[in-house]
Amino acid sequence: MARLVFALALAGCCLAPAAFAGTNVSGTLWLSAPAREQARRAETRTAQPGVGEGVVWVEAIPEPLEKKPAEPPRRWFGFWPAKAEPPLPRVGERDDRFVPRVLAVPAGASVEFANRDRLYHSAFSVSGAKRFDLGKAPPGQRDTLEFGRAGVINLHCEIHPKAVGYLVVTPNRAYATPDAAGRFRLPRLPAGHYVLHAWHPQKGELRLPFRVPRRGSVALGPTF
Repeated sequence: MARLVFALALAGCCLAPAAFAGTNVSGTLWLSAPAREQARRAETRTAQPGVGEGVVWVEAIPEPLEKKPAEPPRRWFGFWPAKAEPPLPRVGERDDRFVPRVLAVPAGASVEFANRDRLYHSAFSVSGAKRFDLGKAPPGQRDTLEFGRAGVINLHCEIHPKAVGYLVVTPNRAYATPDAAGRFRLPRLPAGHYVLHAWHPQKGELRLPFRVPRRGSVALGPTF
């Protein structure tokens, strides 16, 4: 009996990861060509003010990867421990602004809107990807909405016209937000041809076709 249990555990460890193996895909989002050239000459990565509000995503990925993104192998003699459900992505309203100003979620995700101020707020959007109006929300109120269609959704507050936010709904889970230097890392992808999208509230959107080889890694440099 012990030998049978060992054999089953070994088979699970060896077979499960292979179906979702892929290639590392990373890169740097550049807000301008001069910024990229300056970094190249200096041979160092410096901060790009505001680049953290950008979002990058892959236009389409294989269906098996969307259902179950690449993950590390299972542990020997057992499985990964059960994980608690992560909290919902949240957009807060505070001090006449949306916090965070830019939030990225995959299509089908639910987002919580929370009034974290001592004043009334009123979140709404007339964007094509999702039209909604949560009405006047008192301090502490929370509302949850599901976003099933990909697109950039502009957020506004009827009570505070200067408050503007953005909800970037990506078509799948292969997306990332860059760090202060513009660096990002996407989920591992199998070999094939893809299209990367990059979006920034001040720069708009760009497309960058790229190829993932069977071996090696991929480094991208989308530039506005």
